[in-house]
Amino acid sequence: MSDKIKELEAEIKLLKQENELRTGWISLLTHDLKENFSSLLWLIDNVENQTISKDDFFKLLPSVKQDAQKNLQTVTSTEEWLKTQLMNFELQQEELVVHDLFSQLQEEFEDKLTRKEIDFRFKGDKTLSLQTDRFLILFIFKKILDNAIKYSHPGKSIEFTASKRKGKVILSVTDFGIGMGDDQLNMLFSFPNIITKGTHGEIGAGLSLKVVKNFVFLLLGKIEIQSDKAKGTRVSIILPKKTKNTPHEKRQSDYGCGRSRNRSHGFGTSD
Repeated sequence: MSDKIKELEAEIKLLKQENELRTGWISLLTHDLKENFSSLLWLIDNVENQTISKDDFFKLLPSVKQDAQKNLQTVTSTEEWLKTQLMNFELQQEELVVHDLFSQLQEEFEDKLTRKEIDFRFKGDKTLSLQTDRFLILFIFKKILDNAIKYSHPGKSIEFTASKRKGKVILSVTDFGIGMGDDQLNMLFSFPNIITKGTHGEIGAGLSLKVVKNFVFLLLGKIEIQSDKAKGTRVSIILPKKTKNTPHEKRQSDYGCGRSRNRSHGFGTSD
């Protein structure tokens, strides 16, 4: 009986958290899109009425563009997240060599890495592999690497580390950038989002890690984040060597009983 009660409590907790995620997400979308369209309409009205000069108009365009980029990120992340919320969603299992994942990321982010002169390094076992869903794992690490580049200082390095422990595969991305303090860490997975800027002024919509966390749970994994302000951040994804293709409801129950997030600090930094 006690096991059944614990299972029900875990399920209730998960349903509450999922409801908070959906409510927060809808609030974020409506607020940001309303704000963006209001600014755009205000600008158009003033141009039509000739109440602002051409110089002022062009001065305001970068701000409008910045808002549009932020909202595009949000809409794109929402689209990807919605694909996994269908009740008939199933993982597409395949063998994935971790170093191949690193190579694909290196190729896709070559321009961004070059622009900041960042050295993207692989550390660990190049033969390590796991059975997983390629779409989800690639999306997860694209978002993590994009953030690492965004908040890295030019000329620094980013490390992709692969290891195995107690039957689990641990994949980490470590940057040596601006890092985060406790307040920001505590807000990472909650709403409203904190809009941030990268070291080159890149806009962070604050939604990508929420999607990452959701995708990690679909793979029956865990996410751990360690960060020190002004020193850098390490994001680790801990995955089973083979993800069971269980029904959507069972994955939710497993996730509710076993997920965790580490907000520890003080990992060593090196250039």
